[in-house]
Amino acid sequence: MKIEKLNENKIRIIFNHTDLKENNIDVHSFMSNSIESQRFFLSMLDQAEQEIGFITDNYQLCIDAIALNNGNFIITVTRIEKEILRSTRVQARRIETFSNNNIMIYKFLNLDDFFNFENFLTLSFPDFIERFSTSISLYKYKNLLFLIFEKCEKNNFNEISGILSEFAIPIHNSEFIIDKIKEYGTLLSQNTIHKL
Repeated sequence: MKIEKLNENKIRIIFNHTDLKENNIDVHSFMSNSIESQRFFLSMLDQAEQEIGFITDNYQLCIDAIALNNGNFIITVTRIEKEILRSTRVQARRIETFSNNNIMIYKFLNLDDFFNFENFLTLSFPDFIERFSTSISLYKYKNLLFLIFEKCEKNNFNEISGILSEFAIPIHNSEFIIDKIKEYGTLLSQNTIHKL
């Protein structure tokens, strides 16, 4: 099991089937939110508090979970102060980032977010991006970084979009946006994200 601090209010927990087995939990039990899986999750939060000082008392928690094809699980825990939660109206909406022409665009707000994404992939999923898309471009435009995937494999869309959404913002795809970024932006990297 690996626990990473993403920022003051967000952590990522990565674990696999072996971690479940060591806690006498099978995958079906874990996915069905059994009492054993709840205990396991609480023990992960205790470990996060001991290792990196991530305290969850007096916070509302937002939990995002992803099951990956390689047998790993990624849980992102975001803590929200109850006072902020009471004063905020939450509206959920689904954003479709995969267009008919197999293009995806993600916007990174700064270099740190991009490098965190790159380091995460290097450690956990080397060559995954290259298997997902045969044409990858990284552009800088208006002090933002745009990662453009063309000729994507739709089979892995949910997995890669789940990973990317931890670091970047999906952009609604249109030819206009791509053309504008390519015309006015600066190409930083082509067909890899590991050469910036």
